[in-house]
Amino acid sequence: MTSRILIPNDPFIADNHGKRWREQGLWPCHWISCPGADDPPFVTAYRLIFTLERSATFPIHVTADERYELFLDGQRIGRGSERGDPDNWFFETYELTLTAGEHTLVARTWALGDMAPIAQMSVRPGFLLCAPAPWRALVGTGVAAWEARVLEGYRFYVPEQTHWRGARVEIDGRLFAWGFKRGEGEGWRRARVDAPGIGRVVDYTWHHVHRLRPATLPPMVDEVRRVARVRFIDATNAPLIRMAQNRRHEAPDWQALLDGANKIVVPARTIRRVLIDMNDYYCFYPELVVSGGLGGRITIESAESLYQRPDASSNDKGDRNVIDGKYFFGVGDCFLPDGGEHRRFEPLWWQAGRYWQLLIETEEEPLTIHDLIFRETRYPLSLEAEFMSDDAQLADIQPMLVRAMQLCSHETYYDAPYYEELMYAGDARLEMLTSYVMRTDDRLQRKAITLFDSSRLASGMTQARYPSRETQVIPPFALWWVFMLHDYAYWRDDTAFIRRFLPGMRATLEGFQRFLDDSGLLYSPEGWNFMDWLPEWDTGIPPHATTGRNGLLNWQLIYALTIGADLENLLGEPELEQLWRRRAQALAARTIEAFWDESRGLLAEDETHTCFSEHSQAIALLSGLLDPAKRARVAYGLRAAPDLLRTTYYFSHYLFEAYRALGWCDLLHHRLQNWRGLLELGLKTTPEMPEPTRSDCHAWSAHPFFHYFATILGVRPGGMGFRTVEIRPLLGHLQKASGRMPHPRGEIQVAFRRYDDALYAEINLPEGVSGELIVGEKHFALEPGRTTWSGDC
Repeated sequence: MTSRILIPNDPFIADNHGKRWREQGLWPCHWISCPGADDPPFVTAYRLIFTLERSATFPIHVTADERYELFLDGQRIGRGSERGDPDNWFFETYELTLTAGEHTLVARTWALGDMAPIAQMSVRPGFLLCAPAPWRALVGTGVAAWEARVLEGYRFYVPEQTHWRGARVEIDGRLFAWGFKRGEGEGWRRARVDAPGIGRVVDYTWHHVHRLRPATLPPMVDEVRRVARVRFIDATNAPLIRMAQNRRHEAPDWQALLDGANKIVVPARTIRRVLIDMNDYYCFYPELVVSGGLGGRITIESAESLYQRPDASSNDKGDRNVIDGKYFFGVGDCFLPDGGEHRRFEPLWWQAGRYWQLLIETEEEPLTIHDLIFRETRYPLSLEAEFMSDDAQLADIQPMLVRAMQLCSHETYYDAPYYEELMYAGDARLEMLTSYVMRTDDRLQRKAITLFDSSRLASGMTQARYPSRETQVIPPFALWWVFMLHDYAYWRDDTAFIRRFLPGMRATLEGFQRFLDDSGLLYSPEGWNFMDWLPEWDTGIPPHATTGRNGLLNWQLIYALTIGADLENLLGEPELEQLWRRRAQALAARTIEAFWDESRGLLAEDETHTCFSEHSQAIALLSGLLDPAKRARVAYGLRAAPDLLRTTYYFSHYLFEAYRALGWCDLLHHRLQNWRGLLELGLKTTPEMPEPTRSDCHAWSAHPFFHYFATILGVRPGGMGFRTVEIRPLLGHLQKASGRMPHPRGEIQVAFRRYDDALYAEINLPEGVSGELIVGEKHFALEPGRTTWSGDC
């Protein structure tokens, strides 16, 4: 019996002699590596056979570079290491409960080098397992007699379509080391002992090391889902789907296979292609159990959708529910059977999408498929919140919002599970906000803040995406990291955690000062100054933001400076608060002088006043640094100007925040129509951008779920640490709306109902939480427990 356990974020791990590994810096166990595995990509296995004289329970701490699967007596007990960077290299802790007798620990590890996902960082390949005394001598790497071998039969290739996610694999069963999970087979030899594990650098030099940290997250979801539905079968390997060629008579047998109730025999010299619809978007580890089929080939690929043209780069998908006349272009893995019995093929990494294609090509020997299993993986992001209203369409799009969040939450937040599989700061900030209203668990948010802080460059910029082997700088995303800190300070009550990152916040804000030119304006910072995927903005960059001065970039810096000032104030640093406020006010004055268009009453993107967007108006309003007259004119223009460039799904969050600040519930609900239309396209998750979109699953577009609670129901922190609550509903056309939302101290429940021109409210706050209800210009005090109120609205 084994179980994953989480240990404190800053633990000491002591043996019976009281030595604290973290205090002494070096672990008492060493990294080990496999002789002959020198240049990635490669897959290796480590084996330890040991004997217990009596039953025992003890913990082990496990990590690898780059990844591992751990097996005990032939059964997988865990996967890792949790994704991080060299300064935050995570180890998992398992508690083993073992009977007396012989046991075998086996780790399958792999290092893909330049073929790994961009998000997978590395120091040097190896494996490390440690335990407290007296068990360390029995199982510790570098102490016990661990053996290693290279696992043959793997060939890696990087699909161009999803190259950010790294290599997919072809597994040749004729070369594969069947039985290695139980420690069987030949070729094992003594593992090479390398450097000791390091928890804290205490030496006078700092070489390239893994600084070991305890895993911060729970295990990912690992559950078999029998949800697959056969949509199409034919006898070709061409990408085009023609329902006229559908072998419908075979569908019941294939469906029974997917249901786990039947096996399929594919005759010799036969091609079978089976298109599978999961009816939702999933991240799956596929597992295939087969017999026979020597010389054949099995391919399992996934795709988010089918395409209407024979070119995946067109992004022309149409109704995602329709398959006839469309093309399947997927990414996946290949298996070459060796003719053996009940061979289980499984790739090293998961695939993503709604549609899956199983392609079988046999040669001289028939192939028996005993089972095709799809094992779901993602962060265990469950929903603790509930929103209800009399607008059925708001309920209809809610599953799409939640599912996008779930599929973009793994060992970090992702922008997209099918494409980059990277945590981008601009995406992550919106995912974090949405997570706050979904559940109380905030481990992913804390990890995002920590890792982006670790990514900071000498310029003060945090990297745009991290962890990442490739450095990318998006200056606006560095500023959104400052907002992440501010959000956490309000939505969660952990002052000590936020205080750790104030030096980093200051470095980021100071870093932008070097890009102020002689006019005192922000001149395009070095990097990709992406703001939003507008068709009018090349690669998402607003006018003159590559070489020149742009209004939106200046307003975002102004807004970030005010946010930084508020954080300094909350944490008792009035001098620094005044510094940031003074800089914000000075930059705002210069930005207004350069970009204000008096004739239109709007803020331009360029100094020639030829381009105007919702983006600049929204961010300027949110900064709070427009005088009342200009604020009124900008607000009017934001509502009435027909030629403003419109925000797309991502940046609409900031537009919605401006609507909230102005009390414009009608426009908020009107713009939510953009999400209602996604249902007509058959989408199961929110996309990256308006059609034609590349990615069908991008959680930066799931932020309306945040606004259900924080804007429509109006529930937000009233101050630092969510110790008080502010409730300011914007119901718009809704006659009734209610919900429950997790709070660090319990649950907030609200219910609103309109009767003609009157509003009735019922509010329940957790013990120890007070607040304020704001209806129009009226303010009413709220105490812990149940409060009812009625009045004019």
